[in-house]
Amino acid sequence: MPLDLTPAHLHLALNHIPIIGLAFSCLPIVIGILAQSRTTIAAGLIATLLCAGAMPTIMQTGSEAAHSFKEGTALPPLDDAGKIALHMHAGRADKTTPVIYACAILALFALLALVKFPKAALWLTSAALLGNAISISLAIWTAEAGGRIRHLEFRPSTPWDNVATPTPTPATMATPASTPAATPLAIPTASPMPSPMPSPMASPAATL
Repeated sequence: MPLDLTPAHLHLALNHIPIIGLAFSCLPIVIGILAQSRTTIAAGLIATLLCAGAMPTIMQTGSEAAHSFKEGTALPPLDDAGKIALHMHAGRADKTTPVIYACAILALFALLALVKFPKAALWLTSAALLGNAISISLAIWTAEAGGRIRHLEFRPSTPWDNVATPTPTPATMATPASTPAATPLAIPTASPMPSPMPSPMASPAATL
């Protein structure tokens, strides 16, 4: 089955070298320093040089992969967050690569010093070991941004992702305003009829 390897595939296959490779190269350097074994130290320094030697290919495949994303030939296209992560990843890689190259120069000087200057080689080897640790930290920092390009689970949650959706609550029943009690209409009562004036009684006949 033919493999259709794009620059993105090659970049994903190689970009772990600065992290895993440099981490393994630190092991023989530490053992060699503790055991005072120049051969073991040399093995770790050579491994450091090999890791740095892979950086041009890593950077080239990464640049080609980013170009395919920008042209829209890589499917599915990136969303806005992916484009921001791609820009961050490229910027961090530009800062990490010179540090790895500087670490490789220290490793080269330490290798040369192992032959004729053992005391200086110890200091240079320690400096290369420290450079490896810094390079690994920067490589992890770079890879963290690269993981956000496609993987949604690697992206930090934004404030608006945690906003709780308001739960609709039943509307408060409006209580009708209390109306004043109707005052019963005053029913006019019939006023008592005025008693008739007593008619003047006839005066009794005068007694004869």
